[in-house]
Amino acid sequence: MENTDFNNASGLSGVEFNDGENISIDKMARAYEFYESGRYSEALNMAEGDPQFTSSAYGQVLIGSCYKRLNDKDKALSHWKKAIEISPLEYSAYINIGNELYKDGNINEAILNWHLACSIMPENPTVNLNLANAYNKKNSRIKATKYFEKYLTYEKNVNTPEYYKVKQTFSNLTAKVEFYARKVEEFKLKKDLRSIAALYLKMISTYANLPTIYANIAEIFYFDRNFQKALEFYLLVYLYFPYTTKIVLEIANLYYILEQPSYAYAYYKRALNLLPEGTSHYSKVKSKLSSLSSVLQEHELIESHLEKAREAEMDNAYEEAIDEYENYMILSESENSDIQQTIDKYKIFANPEPFVINVLYNQIPDLMNRKKLNACIELCDRIMMLGQSHSKEVVYAMKCKAECRRIIIAREQFGA
Repeated sequence: MENTDFNNASGLSGVEFNDGENISIDKMARAYEFYESGRYSEALNMAEGDPQFTSSAYGQVLIGSCYKRLNDKDKALSHWKKAIEISPLEYSAYINIGNELYKDGNINEAILNWHLACSIMPENPTVNLNLANAYNKKNSRIKATKYFEKYLTYEKNVNTPEYYKVKQTFSNLTAKVEFYARKVEEFKLKKDLRSIAALYLKMISTYANLPTIYANIAEIFYFDRNFQKALEFYLLVYLYFPYTTKIVLEIANLYYILEQPSYAYAYYKRALNLLPEGTSHYSKVKSKLSSLSSVLQEHELIESHLEKAREAEMDNAYEEAIDEYENYMILSESENSDIQQTIDKYKIFANPEPFVINVLYNQIPDLMNRKKLNACIELCDRIMMLGQSHSKEVVYAMKCKAECRRIIIAREQFGA
């Protein structure tokens, strides 16, 4: 497992611009040059002998990395943890801590630290590759595939053996899926449902991130009255991919058919919140909720959802943990702020880009007002990398970047 150190740690404190760290740029550069050239003891002496270094998160990461190179893991970990105490946004420290935990066989804690790093700097290729490999080892194929895809998206150095290996593997898998998809179209003409189902299963066993195929398989199992299997595939769509109200209703109906009333109630409640009032679907769901309302008095059953949530989070199954925590909140009809914070954190773990984009987006006006033009350009570049091409955040970032560049050119040409 590659150690992040500084090569992949551009822009420490990833979602804010901190003017408080006032280490001399020249001194920082010299210490970094010592580190890069393998003169770890000299870099360490320079850093540890300067209070400005030791009081900064960046300095603590450098000191920890020096100790790591000098084979003192305990001191390295101590300084990386100190970096996080100084700045909880020092994502490179989380990556390095995660790397050491992974090497020691503590894969679950490693994944937790890497998720914390990813929620600060989602575009860091190393942390995405680390998560991909770790989830692959845990046989979490959907999540492993997701992070391999992110690694390929965010990695700028495309000439490494690692990048070539992942890229080639995914190209081969995509080609196989496309072959199976063409076969599916042939069997659709023959209305051969069994052969279509077999090909769908081959497709997801080849490439895990195919939400439409999971939904199609669920429909086939439903049609075949294999309700348990249909539920399993609908749940995969709900937990790991964007979903529709129809998916939520199908899950609720299947739980109802399978006589799992607490789950049926929780999903009907979700569906009710998604449906417009006054529609026939809304009335039917409300009626179902009324018929299941006795489950709200079964306290042991409700508590079992809380236990399942905690078991899931211990195994890094954050999507399942969110589901069970929400089930518990719905069934207990409580507003537990601690549980809600946990749910919010795991939702960021599952999809950090929108959260980070929102934080960056809200910083643009302040940076523009303070004339921090280069910092604003860097921030806008991150938004454009993380966001969807035609989203309001990306469009706004493009306009702000263009304005910043215009002002910088005007200053250079006219001293304005």
